[in-house]
This record gives sequence, structure tokens and C-alpha cells, in this order.
Amino acid sequence: MPTEIPSTTLACVDCQYPWLALRALRLSLAQCRFTEVKFFTDATGLDPRDDRVEIVPVPRIATVDAYSRFMVKDLVRHVETDYVQVVQWDGWVINGAAWRTEFQDYDYIGARWWFAPEGQDVGNGGFSLRSRRLLDALLDPEIVVDGAEDVVICATYRRLLEHEYGIRIAPAALAKDYAFEGDHPNRQAFGFHRLYNFPVLYDEAELARLFEEIPDAALRTQSGVSMVRRLSDFGRGAEARRYADRLRADRPAYAAMDPAERAELEEILAALPAP
Repeated sequence: MPTEIPSTTLACVDCQYPWLALRALRLSLAQCRFTEVKFFTDATGLDPRDDRVEIVPVPRIATVDAYSRFMVKDLVRHVETDYVQVVQWDGWVINGAAWRTEFQDYDYIGARWWFAPEGQDVGNGGFSLRSRRLLDALLDPEIVVDGAEDVVICATYRRLLEHEYGIRIAPAALAKDYAFEGDHPNRQAFGFHRLYNFPVLYDEAELARLFEEIPDAALRTQSGVSMVRRLSDFGRGAEARRYADRLRADRPAYAAMDPAERAELEEILAALPAP
């Protein structure tokens, strides 16, 4: 039985991989019921395959900066519930039974940032729960979107939001139960984010099914390289080689990758057992 998430809009913004974003929404809806479900995109002719999903047309959002501006300054115009649960194409609800009412005691909760100091280590906007109070506070003209939206909220303007508006960002101990990203994976968490966590959650056949719709360009990223490394670390060498071969198949595109990412992939491949 899907878990009821009270007074919450499930939301996703994607103009690059809209079919993957719709899949993330459907997977989340398999676990939970939300008050509203909104998908913001410029794509046309989409079939959401679920009549609960409202497609909201928006001008093309083609850069990280444009996405951040929308999330910080424009999302509020489309949310009428007390909370909004944000997902992206590479992160969704995996365990509706892990929902805790305490998550809504805070204005923002996302996965723990493994690289940030204690007390400032909750962020990860890609899978996050935000209050309407926060969305309203972000309209403060002093808040300028200069960087990733989760950094704007949880780092750059955190002090202003806390002191001027009473915004509460969840502690890391609770965030671990909510979601994981780059920190220690928690398969029992409510949700997750990032492509490199797919092998944590899915076996070989399930992973292959997920990748039937994922284009090579989405794999040809640092997150994709990290996924290959994780497969190798898990002793899933044949899969690691298979996805690395996909990543390398388009030689011009592979050559255009960041040299450090290419070097890392070649190092992973060199360490794998011979096929």
C-alpha cells in the first residue's frame, strides 16, 4: 500500500531527459501518494502513463544555472501545498515505508553532504523535501542565485534564511534516514540520488532494464564513471566492463570527456579481470 505523504507536491523539472524524469515520478508514485504531482518541461507530446502527473509547460531550462534560478525563484508560483518533494531523473523514492512525519518538522531536508563540515552537511537538492515557508523566503531580493541551488539554500544564504525567516534545515542524523547520495548508502532510506548509486539498489537484470532508456551521454559523466567503479568494487566486473564499453563506444564523444574522467575509467578497466 503506497504511503500517504500529506500536503505535499511531488515535483520534477527536466528539459533534457523528460522520459527519464517521468520514470522517476512513476517509480516514486509506486511507493507514495502525494497531494499533487507536477512535471515541469518544455517537451511536447509526452505520455506520462499516469493521470496523476500534471505536465506544466515551461521555457527551455538548458543549463544548471537556469535550473537553479527556477528552483529558487520560480517554483513557488506552482506549489500550493505546504511541502514539495523534489526528484530528478536519477533519484526517486525507493522505500515509501521509510517516510517519517519528522521530515516535515523541517523546512529543508536532503541527503548528507559528505564533503561539508558537521552542522552544515545537509544539502543535495536533487532529492529533497522543502516547505512552502522556504520557497516564500527564497524570494528575498537579497538572495541571488549564483551557483547550484542547493548550495544557495544550504550554504550561501543559510544564515540569512535561519536568522531572518526561522528556516530549519534538518540535522544529518535525520537526513540519513531520508536519503543518500555520496555518503554511505542506506538501502532502507526513503530515497536516493545519483546514477552511481544504481548498483547499490539494483541487480544486473534490473540495472540493464533501467539502462534501456538511458542514453550514452548520461553515462558519459563523472557520475557514470563512478558507477562503473562501484560495479567493479562490488565484484560485478562484467557489468563494469559492459557499461565502460558503452561509455567509450562513441570515440569522438569519449575524447571530448574531461581528461581526468577518462583517465579514471581507463584505470578501472585496467584493474578488471580479463573477460
